[in-house]
Amino acid sequence: MNQQKTELDPKDQILNISKNKAVGQYIFLSKIFLNKFGQLSLHALGDATKNVISIAQALERKKYAKIIKIETQTFIPNEQPGGKKIKLIAQLEVTEEGKKLIIEELEKRRKPEQVAQDINQ
Repeated sequence: MNQQKTELDPKDQILNISKNKAVGQYIFLSKIFLNKFGQLSLHALGDATKNVISIAQALERKKYAKIIKIETQTFIPNEQPGGKKIKLIAQLEVTEEGKKLIIEELEKRRKPEQVAQDINQ
């Protein structure tokens, strides 16, 4: 099973968070979004809202980003008439220090893959 890794290229600054993936995975993905857009909007429903808070706090604590706004909404899914869910949205903006840290980290992760590609060519 020879799977080739492809680089993530987000189309907008919205990252939907679920409760099924680890917070660490979302922190890494958030850095990719912050690097591309400079801003990030974390969206979650129901039980996944606690992950949004954990991700936003970790990014701010480590000086990657600053929390700009946190808002809650009531979401009514079309599939469940009468059912309501809480939707949490956290908006973050990359810091100057965060830009440098993210670029360094992404370059470190990219180097082993580039070496392997160069060897195969």
